[in-house]
Amino acid sequence: MHSNPVKGLGIRSIAKRFKQYGGWFIAIVSLSPQHYGFELTLDGYRKSVEIVISECRAAYEEGLKVACFAGVHPADIDQLISQDPKKSNKVIALAINIVNHIAEMIKEGLLNGIGEIGRPHYKALPESFIANSIVMRYAMNVARDLQCLVHLHLEQGGYITIYDVNEIITLAKLSKDNVIIHHSDILTAHYAQEFGFMFTIPGKLPVLAEAFKRFEPSYTIESDFIDDPKRPGVSSYPWQIIENQRKLLDEGLISEEYLYKLNVDNIAKAYNVTPP
Repeated sequence: MHSNPVKGLGIRSIAKRFKQYGGWFIAIVSLSPQHYGFELTLDGYRKSVEIVISECRAAYEEGLKVACFAGVHPADIDQLISQDPKKSNKVIALAINIVNHIAEMIKEGLLNGIGEIGRPHYKALPESFIANSIVMRYAMNVARDLQCLVHLHLEQGGYITIYDVNEIITLAKLSKDNVIIHHSDILTAHYAQEFGFMFTIPGKLPVLAEAFKRFEPSYTIESDFIDDPKRPGVSSYPWQIIENQRKLLDEGLISEEYLYKLNVDNIAKAYNVTPP
């Protein structure tokens, strides 16, 4: 999930309510600098990274286990490329400098990984798609060297998406244990499981019901909450994904053992945290 202490609820408010529903772990992922009122510049990104680090510290102080991520969202690269495709070299250079800054924060122990990074999930200029692919490959090489996690934001292309990511990480010599495919639809999740990737699905009720029927419990569930007062509840509130799972449990559509695997065992393994 994301948090926005500048314009939204902020993590302290979110964490308190999340804990009331039984939540124990949050992976906090940076928003675009624009969400905080900054520009899409290296300085803007540095400031946004400082915010996410501060939010992670606050969540920990509220009693949650926390993993902390910062990245260059594909939509930001798309926006910059769309402004002038002929300046793609400058956009790529900027994104690589940002990834390098994030790498320094990981080395200092202030961040746990890179995310979100990847490709647009909507139609975009070919130049934008390629630029994002270049930056994603660079980030994967960094993740390999640092042995850190990467949260991938990808198109929902099913087989071709997962096949391609599998090829890229193989060439980069990056372990699948360091890759989490974020916010998969059912088809893409099917192939992610087939290829042995950790993936997350959105915690919306109909998606959960379908996933519970189809998949072995080898994945995790996310809210992808963006903490934007102009778009309340998008994608889901963190406590809402708990309510949805409890509803399906009460209806007998899933077992406690299955849910424990998703919400405790898989989180502990993927993020190297100890459950409470």
